[in-house]
Amino acid sequence: MNQLSIIIPTLNEQKYVPLLLSSIARQHFDGKLEVIVVDGQSSDKTVRVIHEFEDQIENLKTISTEPNVGLQRNIGAAAATYPYLLFLDADIILPNNCLNKLAAKVKADEQFVAAVLHVSEKMSITDYAVLGCIYFLFFISWLARTPVTNGDFILTTRAQHDRIKGFKEGAILGEDTDYGIRSIRAGAKYHFYFFPHIVASNRRFRQSGRWTLLKIWSKAFLRARKDGPTYAGVVYPFGHYEEVKKKAK
Repeated sequence: MNQLSIIIPTLNEQKYVPLLLSSIARQHFDGKLEVIVVDGQSSDKTVRVIHEFEDQIENLKTISTEPNVGLQRNIGAAAATYPYLLFLDADIILPNNCLNKLAAKVKADEQFVAAVLHVSEKMSITDYAVLGCIYFLFFISWLARTPVTNGDFILTTRAQHDRIKGFKEGAILGEDTDYGIRSIRAGAKYHFYFFPHIVASNRRFRQSGRWTLLKIWSKAFLRARKDGPTYAGVVYPFGHYEEVKKKAK
């Protein structure tokens, strides 16, 4: 994996996207790298902040479109130059040398979809308990041959992305799980990497409550496994999803 396109959908992420872009700028990736940020018409300083990194990240592009996380990822993938795609959410941080460590794990010519371990910079005992439950459910899902892919980190190939025609658009929840399930059904090998891990924001836990969020995610996963993404009937007050919901109304 010596040619990688990173795709980041954003919507009002002026607080978090600088942390992610800073972590990308520190990577010193051995191959060719481009970063494509697809902004959903942010009303804050997100786009201005992104432009400030153009001197630090050599191949940084910004695209503007309507706020729809599936659409934004697909637009980013369509604009990508390289054969490997890494979809990231704006509120994660890559540890140093993460991309080179990932590249060493990728097998040439393999069609795959991959997820990684998530940790948080600040975690309480309750956070660890919830995280343990989440990864126990991941394990059960893996045994059931429907492993989980999180939208905040999905590594795959452009060929595999094109094979399944990308993400389903307009969903409130579950478009990431659905993407992984369709990838595997189309022949992609699933990988879960404990190392390197990523650092993820726990803002969703703080805003919605840990156990409430776990319940929402679990229901969305079961629905995605059976019927595909969730398009209505659930309150999920985060960025892209909330904007899509408002537009639908």
